[in-house]
This record gives sequence, structure tokens and C-alpha cells, in this order.
Amino acid sequence: MSPLSVIYALSLALNGAGPSSPTHAELLGVISGAQPAPSEASLNSELGRAMTLLSAPGGEDASFMLVANSLWTNRGTQLKAEYVEQMKTIFQATAGPGGAADVNAWVSQATRGMITQLLQSDDFDAVLANAIYFKGLWSHAFKKEQTHKRDFRLAAGQAKSVDMMERKFERSDRITMIRKEGVYDAVQLPYKGDAFTAIALLPAEGVEVAAALKDFAESPQDFRFMPEVLVVMPKFKVSSQMSLTPVLQHLGVKSAFGGSADFSRLSASGLHISDVVHKAVIEVDEEGTVAAAVTAVMMVMCMPLPPPELVFDRPFAFIIHHKPTNLPAFVGVVSDPSE
Repeated sequence: MSPLSVIYALSLALNGAGPSSPTHAELLGVISGAQPAPSEASLNSELGRAMTLLSAPGGEDASFMLVANSLWTNRGTQLKAEYVEQMKTIFQATAGPGGAADVNAWVSQATRGMITQLLQSDDFDAVLANAIYFKGLWSHAFKKEQTHKRDFRLAAGQAKSVDMMERKFERSDRITMIRKEGVYDAVQLPYKGDAFTAIALLPAEGVEVAAALKDFAESPQDFRFMPEVLVVMPKFKVSSQMSLTPVLQHLGVKSAFGGSADFSRLSASGLHISDVVHKAVIEVDEEGTVAAAVTAVMMVMCMPLPPPELVFDRPFAFIIHHKPTNLPAFVGVVSDPSE
């Protein structure tokens, strides 16, 4: 998956939430991951600056990333003009009406054909979308003649024969590594242009990938220069598609998904999030890496809640209350109204 794509898509929703609402506070908390959370203005500034840096040209053959945002309306929904203009200014977002076919066409174009379909139906009133495309050539490419079939041990224990790339990096390649004994080994492989690197993290025997990744994230280590290192790594193409709704709700984003959602800066239509869908694909070979990701915040109009219904068809309490003194003048229990 692409955390970056998720952050940008959720930030489009954040900027449409009522500034003092639980919807805004919950989204801001999960996007920033910090306590106390930064202000919306500070977050917007950082994400806008990051977009510029991520998409900065790096010269001939340099790795590059494209970040795109878009706002879509369907079934006559209108977005507030002020919101649309702000998203254009901060996130360079485009805006317009469209159904699933239009959104999917934009996704395909933004990801250069790596992802061609994200939405399955027109069952939405608005979509806030982010797309990311990356292409990077290794600074020190693997030689195709050094790629051979070799066993890869799956998590379940069985071996599978796959194409394994191999390269012995020398002192002049300036490769860096982390070796955390009993936890993981990690190597950093640079792409041309020096703006991006790939980090391949190998858990120690008996350590789960998730545990090693958590340790890597929570206890950062310094990469150290290695005069020589032999790297044997498979060629691969992996993809994933998922709903992020359960994860976001677990992390505390509750009100955005229900009738109490407040997206009053985004639209007067009373919208709430129906789902957050994410798709990512990455392909690695001897020459480098191509990757793409898309996140869509699906929104629908809130259905009006039915009026509360109170049917006193079982024993109940009945109180005569004096408001000025706040005293109960009579208190009784009706157990059988027929007596």
C-alpha cells in the first residue's frame, strides 16, 4: 500500500470537515499521527510543500514521482466553490462531475496504465481521490545474466522457484546497511537522481515481517556504509486492493462514516464517507522499479434519521417535576395501567 496516497486523500476530506467538529478532530488525528495534532493550516502547508518536492524534476534518467488529486461529483451533488478553490491551490486538485467510468479513466491516466479500475459502480455522490505514480532506475542496476531460478521460502514453509536477481556491490557503489542482530537486516538501494532509495528489509529467522517492520519504524537505526555486500533479491510484481474503513474506524475515525458526519465546508448536501478504497501495485526488476497507488474517499448523502419512538408498553416511571426548585413533587411506577 501507499501511506502517502492515503494521507493526501484523507486530507482532501479533512479540509471539507467542520473545523470544530469531531469529524475534523478524528481525521486530523489519524492523518498527523501526532499528539497533540498540528493545526490544519500547518498540515496543509507541509503536504503542499511535500507535493512540490516529490514531483520535482531530477534530470535525465532520474527517478520521478507524479502526485495527482481530483474531486468528483455525481447525482447532482454540488461542492462549495471556496472548498474547490482551496483544494486547487493547496493540492493542485482538479474538480468536475463524473461517474465511475470517468474516475477510472482519470486513475488510468494518472498511474500511466498501471491501475485501470478502482470504482465498480456509480453508487456515490462525491469522490475525493489521490493517485501516485513512481518510476526509478537503479543507480547500480542488476545484470540480467545474473538472474537465476532460486527457491523462495513462503510464510507457510514451502519453497517456490522464482527469478532471483544478484549483485555484489563494491566500495565505490556506496551501499548502506542496517544489521540489527536477531531482528532484521536492511539494505538501502539508491535510484538514479539520488532523491529516492529502496529499502529492502529481511527479518531474522523466526521473526515475523510485521514485527521487524514495526521495530524498524519505532526504533530507527542509522544506515552504515558497507565496503562490500552481496544482494540476492527476487524480481516481483505485487498488488493489493482493500477497504481502509475498518482500519480507520479502529484508529478512531468514527463520526465521518455516519449520520453525524460534518462535511459542511465541502458541500451543503449532508455528505458522509461510505468507504475509503485503496489500490497499489509495485514491480521490481533488474533495471529498477515502477509503482502506482490510488486512494478514493467515497461519499454519499446522509439519510435523515427516523424520529425517536417511545412506546410505553411495559412498566415505567412517572414523575411530576417542579422546574423552579428542581424538586420531584410526585414519583411513581406504573406497573399495570389497568388498575
